[in-house]
Amino acid sequence: MAFTALTILSTAASVALALTPQGFVPASQNSLVVSFGNEMALDGVKLQQSVTRSQPQIGTQSKLDGSTFAVFMIDLDIPTQSPPATDTLLHWAQTGLVQSAAPSNLGGTNAFLLTAPAAEQALVTYFGPNPPAREPLTHRYTQILVDTSAASATDLAKLKAAAATRRGFNVASVLQQAGLSDKVVAGNFFVVSNTQAQSSSPGELATNPRAGNSTTNPRPSGTGGVVRPTRTSLPIAMAHHDRASALMLGLGVVAAVCWAL
Repeated sequence: MAFTALTILSTAASVALALTPQGFVPASQNSLVVSFGNEMALDGVKLQQSVTRSQPQIGTQSKLDGSTFAVFMIDLDIPTQSPPATDTLLHWAQTGLVQSAAPSNLGGTNAFLLTAPAAEQALVTYFGPNPPAREPLTHRYTQILVDTSAASATDLAKLKAAAATRRGFNVASVLQQAGLSDKVVAGNFFVVSNTQAQSSSPGELATNPRAGNSTTNPRPSGTGGVVRPTRTSLPIAMAHHDRASALMLGLGVVAAVCWAL
């Protein structure tokens, strides 16, 4: 019974400590250090849109065993015509990343940097967050790092083919098709909100139904009226609270099991 209690606690702690958004698959408990200049973008922090316009630097605090890696950044909160349902949008996909031999300063943290050789073209060139004026106004931008050291040319070709369709990008499915489901080595997310949006009528949206994150224009204005659905999802700002609650729930369950013993 004691072993069962410890297993339950371990599972609850894993959920609480995941460094990708709650419910996101594939999850990761290893931190991908993401920095926009001196601005760290870690563990669900809320950033100003202007900070995130240029491609960030990324790394890990511990040296990884692999020789090549790929990074994906996905917006999980693209509005749809059936709110509160949301879609995804791929914002960045880069293969061929290599890690530095020694750590260096990354936003005030010592990290082993991950960079792509000049000849390694991005599958999707980075373009910054730009939440449209439709709820949800706050979007989660999730990054995962994948070890591609053992990936074949065919596997990498599958990643490239999938990245050609940015809207509706399902990273879990893509990695499964490429045989890389178990190769996620680090993760992270940050959030950005549309702070300029103001209330407007649904009719006004009809003149510009896709303002913001467009699959054809990577940097539209992202401003304008807001269409508010009748139901909205749980605010993203509760991410840290959710993790703490999950951990407390796990502790409570373990306490109950131990009491029964």
